[in-house]
Amino acid sequence: METWDREELYAEVWERPLVKIAPKYGISAVALGKVCEKLQIPLPGRGYWAKKEFGKPVERLPLPEGKDLPIVHRFKFASPEDPSSPAAKTPAASPTDPEYLRIVDLESRNTAMVLDGPRHKLIKAAEKILRRVKPDEKGIVCPPYDQPCIEIRVSQRALGRALAFLNAVILCLETERFTVSVEQGKHGTSAQIFGYRVPFAIVEKLREKSRKQVKEYSWTRTAIEYEPKGELEFRVGDFSSGWKCKDSIKLPLEGQLPTCLGALLREGRSSLLRTKRKEQEDIERQIKQREMAILSQQIAEEEKKVCDLERWVSNWARANQMREFIATLEKTWTQQGHDLSPGAQKGQRILWMKEQADRLDPLIEGPPSILDRKGELEARWHH
Repeated sequence: METWDREELYAEVWERPLVKIAPKYGISAVALGKVCEKLQIPLPGRGYWAKKEFGKPVERLPLPEGKDLPIVHRFKFASPEDPSSPAAKTPAASPTDPEYLRIVDLESRNTAMVLDGPRHKLIKAAEKILRRVKPDEKGIVCPPYDQPCIEIRVSQRALGRALAFLNAVILCLETERFTVSVEQGKHGTSAQIFGYRVPFAIVEKLREKSRKQVKEYSWTRTAIEYEPKGELEFRVGDFSSGWKCKDSIKLPLEGQLPTCLGALLREGRSSLLRTKRKEQEDIERQIKQREMAILSQQIAEEEKKVCDLERWVSNWARANQMREFIATLEKTWTQQGHDLSPGAQKGQRILWMKEQADRLDPLIEGPPSILDRKGELEARWHH
């Protein structure tokens, strides 16, 4: 066990937010804030970290001379930041987006509930409704489905606590310029965080009161009776698998207000990041589609060139083959004594053959032919 070094801790809390320092000592940011309070260490005020991040001027409060300071002990904790610690790892770079910085700033504040402060109109309306609602078989008061009401599912005994806590949540959110709305039905209470709807609620946990076997006709079933446990739980987002924060022996829900507010903002930021990620994926997919379209066109053009080349080579080979045949035929007919003069029939035949070979050869410009007008017939049939 060790004692806190007051001057060292003062330097640290003005260098980084509490949420980033707390893991080094194996405690929560809230607990670290209480240590600073006991040691009379001033903490950065609202907006300090956001201003510092963007290079704006900030004021650092001096460390006052301690008066009647208690001796505050702490357990020695193997910090991941300690190079000699086996848990030491290369730290991941912290996000720098303004939403994240705002969350860190909010979570690092020592936000406390004001019990005798003003009541929000949504809380007043919810109290008026829920005080008249009859508890269900488990002893829980639930909002009616036929009218808007804050999502509170607790016993009448815990209703005052639940209303006070949600009142603090709503007032803090509106101070941060986040709006809260209430609609009919389950998951109807939500805050608009960074442009996204984030549902939240407060419930009371149940415990098993009794269990017995009940016979019904020819079969037996287990009947379990529950009762309110007195333990409150704040839920954010998807109530079945989303973030939850509940009373603990060391710290009731009221002492975890900054954490709960941070959870709401983190859920909104997650939705924002998902949307941005999807937009980026859509952009990348469109770019890929355009690239594939260009590639397809380039391949088609290249294939056409290859086909043209193959056709030219084939025609050139056929033209040379024809000329060899014509030369052999001309020699044979000459040996046979045929008249091959231009006016003779076989002589005209030889000239025609040479013209066809020239028409096929891609290396020379061949003479015109009646076959060149073949396209006229195809066009006529199409019309």
